[in-house]
Amino acid sequence: MALEKVMDPTKIATLPIIGKPPANEKEEKHLKEICEYEFYNSEEPGVTIQFPYGSTKNNFTFTLKHGEKYKVPRHVARHLESCTTPIYWWKSNGAGAMVKTLKGIKSRFQMRPVFV
Repeated sequence: MALEKVMDPTKIATLPIIGKPPANEKEEKHLKEICEYEFYNSEEPGVTIQFPYGSTKNNFTFTLKHGEKYKVPRHVARHLESCTTPIYWWKSNGAGAMVKTLKGIKSRFQMRPVFV
């Protein structure tokens, strides 16, 4: 079920921008623009996710299915793509102790833009 069938696009446009605030009005307008994306769950392919987005008084719980297309604001897509899992590596420090170091990060979700 596509998102535009679930909620009013004017309600989506009122959701606040979470994370890094926009530097100016032009960037804010760009982030609030509603675009079509295809959602991919890289962490658990094929699994539907639900996540709340917004502030305490102005929020919405999104339900996204792997491989489906949705119309969402760019700031919601940016938030989903910023969700990552750290990858740690254990190695010896030479004195017999093991040290945990960050090897990299793994993206949990992808929001691929759909171009017509």
